[in-house]
Amino acid sequence: MGFSPILCRMSLVPALVLSLSLLSTPAAWSWENLSPVSKDESRMEIDLIGGASVKGVIVKETGTEIFVDIGPTIVTLPKNSIRDRRSVASKDNAEAETPEGQVYQLGSGKPLPLEEAETLARGSVVRVLAGGGLGSGFIINEAGLVITNVHVVEGQRDVQLTVYLDDAEGGSRKEQIEDVEIVALNPFLDLALLRIPNADQYPLRPVKMASSDALERSQKVFAVGTPRGFERTVSEGIVSDPYRSFEGQCYIQTTTPINPGNSGGALFNEAGEVVGVTNMKILQSEGLNFAIPLDQVKFFIDRRESFLFDESQPNTGVRYLTPPKKIQPGE
Repeated sequence: MGFSPILCRMSLVPALVLSLSLLSTPAAWSWENLSPVSKDESRMEIDLIGGASVKGVIVKETGTEIFVDIGPTIVTLPKNSIRDRRSVASKDNAEAETPEGQVYQLGSGKPLPLEEAETLARGSVVRVLAGGGLGSGFIINEAGLVITNVHVVEGQRDVQLTVYLDDAEGGSRKEQIEDVEIVALNPFLDLALLRIPNADQYPLRPVKMASSDALERSQKVFAVGTPRGFERTVSEGIVSDPYRSFEGQCYIQTTTPINPGNSGGALFNEAGEVVGVTNMKILQSEGLNFAIPLDQVKFFIDRRESFLFDESQPNTGVRYLTPPKKIQPGE
């Protein structure tokens, strides 16, 4: 017996300080004999087995040790104490490698303590008010672009956002923003792109997208949204199935609780990076919640010009239905 999912329509790792006293240093240095192993002098981030990490340029490497220039000095790391190492792109290189037209940032994928990941995520989530409906969304860049669901803003022109900004005392404050622009709509994907007017007036905190779209079963995830009007509520769960199919569309099935008001909010991984957009659940069931996969979100954002909102066109996904004629007594 078939069934259809019912949409909810209520509409960094902080740097670990590595004590230099824990690292052995050579008795004497010959600076002339040391030069970066990498020709482009790229910085490396090295994770140690004990949980600490260090960033610097590898200037020498032997069979058992590596020598890392961390700025004020050079330290020696035994290779058997290293868990992982990877290149850290400089700011200039990162900007140069960003494809033209890409308006979001990618994260490193490095897991954070859950409390820190949730704190990062909560600063990027917004509440969406459209007509009498309520939903969620999240900021993707400092220019004020916001992702939410089409069914949160469908048929509306008057869209308002509540954003949560850092204040001077280290806390946060709410700011109500009106006259939010609808930039693009894709009803098939159930994704909408909004823009905050005069975004440069606000210290916005954009999310980072996961660099990899791949998810695994039982992977831990969490959602932040406005379920039933409760602002910035965090709920946790796992990925039940990363490739659940409904009517030709692929969704992330998750045990993360999702309720009316969560629509349009982000699903995050343990690094505090977006892996999907929460948009529906099966009512009268527990643990059957769904999110739009990240690859579809990126597709929509990257090709946003194909889905630009135009209220004068009938193919924007906004439908106005003529109300039924009022029945007079005796008819």
